[in-house]
Amino acid sequence: MTKRRAIPLFGVFLLAAVGVAAALLLTNRREVTTSSEGAYRAYREAVENERRFYFKEAQAGFAKALELDPEFSMAMAGLARFAEKEQSLSLLRRANRLRSRLNERERLQIDLQLAAREKGPDEQLKVAREILSRYPNDFRAASIIAHHEKGLGHDDEALKVFARLLEADPNNADAYNLIGYHHGYRGDYEKAIESLKKYQFMAPDQANPHDSLGEIQAYSGHYDEAIANLNRALTIKPDFYPAYDHLGVAYEGKGEDAKAIESYFKAAEHVPLDMDRFNYLAKVLRVALRSRDQAAAESAFARIQALPKNPMIELYRPLLDAGRDLLEGRPAEAERRLLEIRPKLYEEIVKRSKRPNYKPYHPGWNYLMARAKVALGKNDEAISLYEEMASPPNGWEGFEGRLMVYEARAQLAALLARHGELERAEKLLEENHRWNPSWAPTRPAEQTVAEVRRARVLASAK
Repeated sequence: MTKRRAIPLFGVFLLAAVGVAAALLLTNRREVTTSSEGAYRAYREAVENERRFYFKEAQAGFAKALELDPEFSMAMAGLARFAEKEQSLSLLRRANRLRSRLNERERLQIDLQLAAREKGPDEQLKVAREILSRYPNDFRAASIIAHHEKGLGHDDEALKVFARLLEADPNNADAYNLIGYHHGYRGDYEKAIESLKKYQFMAPDQANPHDSLGEIQAYSGHYDEAIANLNRALTIKPDFYPAYDHLGVAYEGKGEDAKAIESYFKAAEHVPLDMDRFNYLAKVLRVALRSRDQAAAESAFARIQALPKNPMIELYRPLLDAGRDLLEGRPAEAERRLLEIRPKLYEEIVKRSKRPNYKPYHPGWNYLMARAKVALGKNDEAISLYEEMASPPNGWEGFEGRLMVYEARAQLAALLARHGELERAEKLLEENHRWNPSWAPTRPAEQTVAEVRRARVLASAK
C-alpha cells in the first residue's frame, strides 16, 4: 500500500498520490521539539505505526502526544495527516505559528505539509527538494520527488531517487515497497513483484508488505496469490482496511462480484475517515451497478446517507444518485442529473488539481454518462465518452485509474464492433491484454467482439 487519498468513483478513481505513509523517521530525542518525555514516546509510537500504515493507532498516538504537550508542533503535523481538510489546515497553521521554537528539519516538514495543502504540488516539490538537499536520507521528501518524476513520464529518474536511498541503507524496506509500486505503475509486474517480495521478506510480521504484494498481484491478474497474501495481512491485523480493498479488486478480477462487494463493505467498516468510507461504498455501488445487485446497492446507499455532512461528499452524491437511476432503469434521469452536476464538479476538479494546463475530466462521470447514453440508444455519444476514458486527457494515475481505462477500452470495443469497426475494436482489446489478460469485468464486451468476428467469418465463407 502506498499512502493515498482517493476521490470518489463515481469518482473513486481520480487519485491523489502523496507518495508514502511514513512521516519523519526521526532517530533520537533531540530531533523532536517537546519538553515532555511522555509526549515524545507517544509521538515515536505514532510515527512507527504510521510507517507501518496502522493509521488508527497512529492517529490516536499523535492525539495523545498533543494532549500531553499542547504546543508539540510535530504532533499537530502528524494529527493533521489524519484530519479532514479544514481541521488539517487549522492544525498545520497552529504548528506553523510555533515555528520559532522548532529546529530546521521540523520547520521544513511543516512547510512541506502546508505547501501540499495550500499551494499545490509545485511548491511542495520545491520544499521536498530543499529537504533532500539537506537531509539525503529523508524518505518522505524522496518519495514526493520520485512521484513528480513519474508524473512527467521520467520513470527511470523516479527509480533512481529510491536507488540512492538504498545505496545509503540497503536494508531500507520502505524503499523496496515504493520501488515495487513504481515498477507496477509502468506495467513491469515481474520487477514489481520481485521488489515487493524483498519488502515482504524484510518485514514479515507487518501487514503492509503482504498487502502491497497482494495489491500488485491483484492488479496484474495473479488473483489466487493475491488473495493468499491479503489474507496474511488480515491475519496479522484484522482491521487493516487496505487489504479488504485489494481483496475486492482480486475478487472482481476473478468475476466473483458478491465477494468483491463484501470486501469493499469491510474496507468501509474499518477505514477511519468519512471521505474514504464514502469512497469504498462508492466502489460497492460500481460493482452493484455492473452486476445488477439491487440489495447491495440499497445497503450502500443507506450507509452513505448515514455519513456526517461533508462538502465533498455532497459534491459527489449526485454521481451516486445517477448510478442509482441507471440501476433502477431511469437512464434519462441519470443523464439529466449528470449534465446538471458537471459544471460544479469540473470547477472543483480544476481547483484541486493546481496544475497548469490541466483538462477537467472525471472518469466516473464519463462512465456513468456513457452507460446512460447506451441505454438511451445514443451510441455515437457513448463512443466519444469512452474514447476520452480510453485515453485520459491528463494520463491515468494509479492502478484504479488503469482499471477504468480497461473498462472503457472494452466497452468502446464492443460499441465499435457493432458499428463495423472490428479491427479497431480488436486492437483496443489487445492493449488491455498487455496489462492484464484475465480481468473478468471486461469479458462480456470481449465476447461481443468475438461474436462479431465469428459472424464476419461466417458471412465471408458463404
